Amino acid sequence: MKFMHTRLPDFYSKAEAAAKKLRPDTEFSISGLESVKTAKLASLRVGRVEDEIIDVTEDESIKKVEVVLTPDNPETLYTVVIRGIDEDGKCKKVILENMMLSRPTVETLLFDAEEIIDRRSNMKK
Repeated sequence: MKFMHTRLPDFYSKAEAAAKKLRPDTEFSISGLESVKTAKLASLRVGRVEDEIIDVTEDESIKKVEVVLTPDNPETLYTVVIRGIDEDGKCKKVILENMMLSRPTVETLLFDAEEIIDRRSNMKK
């Protein structure tokens, strides 16, 4: 399982490295997962996103790459928006991709509790 998933911090590093691969002075930003403290992403999708970021930066007029992840099905399926921005701030190219995000469930926070009081509303009808 180690090789099938990429840790969230590694994803950030790989995405930035891909943006700077062809031109190290390319600006890079990533947003959309600020509230996610830990997660694993499918390594095959991470590789695809890396390739797509490189594809965006092949255009020499691209000076900045923005990667934005928006939830399609919150906590699970995200859309990855890869935007290539030129020096005038105009978006030249956009690639859309989707990615599954696996996050630990609440049970990981409960395993060593002596007492659990669950006051959540019942979501079933």
